[in-house]
Amino acid sequence: MSSTLVAGDKAWCPLCRDFSALVKVHRAARLVDMHSRTIYRYIEEGKIHAVKVGGRSYRVCSGCLVSPQSSVET
Repeated sequence: MSSTLVAGDKAWCPLCRDFSALVKVHRAARLVDMHSRTIYRYIEEGKIHAVKVGGRSYRVCSGCLVSPQSSVET
């Protein structure tokens, strides 16, 4: 993974082309009413931008979850 550009409490998302807040995977899953495994699959497929933190967990771009151009279907 490449380095992440951070501004305040937001990070640059190359998919949204904007700075967005990052949320934990389980929180993202609740926001879009999906199983967390679906969120992980979307991360693997490149449909959602995520940043790996602490070596094991991810933070997901909140803009990818709510963007009309997002590939995530609710």
